[in-house]
Amino acid sequence: MIWMIIVLLLFALLLLWFCVEQKLLLLRRKTISLARLPQQWDGLRILQITDLHHRQMGQDNCRIVRCAQKEKPDYIVLTGDLVSRDMKDFTSIGRFLQNLRSVAPVYLCPGNHELDLPPEVQQRLYHTIWESGCKLLSDETVTLSQTQTTAPLYLCGAALSSRIYRDENHSFRHLEPYPPEKLHQALGTPEGCTILLAHNPLLLDSYADWGADLVLCGHMHGGLIRLPFVGGMLSPERRFFPRYDKGLYQKKNTKMYVSGGIGKPRLGNPPEINLLVLRAKNTAR
Repeated sequence: MIWMIIVLLLFALLLLWFCVEQKLLLLRRKTISLARLPQQWDGLRILQITDLHHRQMGQDNCRIVRCAQKEKPDYIVLTGDLVSRDMKDFTSIGRFLQNLRSVAPVYLCPGNHELDLPPEVQQRLYHTIWESGCKLLSDETVTLSQTQTTAPLYLCGAALSSRIYRDENHSFRHLEPYPPEKLHQALGTPEGCTILLAHNPLLLDSYADWGADLVLCGHMHGGLIRLPFVGGMLSPERRFFPRYDKGLYQKKNTKMYVSGGIGKPRLGNPPEINLLVLRAKNTAR
């Protein structure tokens, strides 16, 4: 009898924590050194937001905006799944993006939920992004430069393909590969130090072979449920213990940072946004 009471109490505490955890918003800071980062860009501050879905962190996500205002990033990037595929009204999203744009330049790449939107709804979302003053990078590159004498830094956004997320039967059994040749077709060849916004971290081999210096991803939601000393348990593809669930990874000369993101129910894995500080590798500390 006493063991049953203990189990019920533990279950009640776990349920209470689950409810509380959905309302948290953590800011995680990470310093990342890049071998090819020009000295003029040393100390660049990038705020990464990903996988918002239906989640609202205050009205029009004002808690996220306040955090951005406090941290004063140089750039803000949103790495996919700003919305969910069943959403049709983007009024609040538009206000959220406008408020972010008042803090710093904002760049986005599409995620699988944006790719799954019906064409007319997708166009409405993309028009909302454009009206907000933010820039959607869908297989597009922009050159970041502070002055005419500053060495350029390249920022790319990959649209990828809906078939790397679900097959023609909307299942996860026969997903298509996305080799580096497709990145070359979509974005050309990197011309210098390049940051790639790409929603799906499972393609790290392709990103590395393509030549990205830093890739910023989401999609995995931190593995949804995270266990101490183990990590994330489940990917959106229904795979247990995914390889790239959250944090910093490296393949060849490419570093990849995967944010746990904000939306979707989660346990042991509070919603987060990420402040990334880039350092030139040969900068004296």
